[in-house]
Amino acid sequence: MLPEKELVEVAHRSVLDLHVWIQDVFTGSAEQEASLEKLINSFCPSFTMVTTSGSVADKSQVDVLFRKNKGTRPSLSILIEQCETLLINADSVVLSYREIHQEAEKNSSRSSVVIIDIKDGKPLWRYLQETAQSRS
Repeated sequence: MLPEKELVEVAHRSVLDLHVWIQDVFTGSAEQEASLEKLINSFCPSFTMVTTSGSVADKSQVDVLFRKNKGTRPSLSILIEQCETLLINADSVVLSYREIHQEAEKNSSRSSVVIIDIKDGKPLWRYLQETAQSRS
């Protein structure tokens, strides 16, 4: 079991890393294949995601989504802001963060809450809920 401070650091780093890998996959960068494997391996087997549209997806559906959309958004840039720790226990951290997608002429943002389990120092995403933010 890691000390609380290290659990939080691992979880926060995971949020940043995961979105770099997502960007690599969607933009078709040279790191695309390596990033795809790191991305898929970041989700625990029972991973569940609630999308901005309210759909629920499990790990296999998320895997298909990323594999199907490799290189389809070449101008995508993802920015993470306001990453905050909501809860810490012996081997899990709950975080909230704001995710901003910037593309050629289209920007969108979402508020997200994630539960990340830390197993032997490795972060595994268990649950993610994304809520679209209105444009102001």
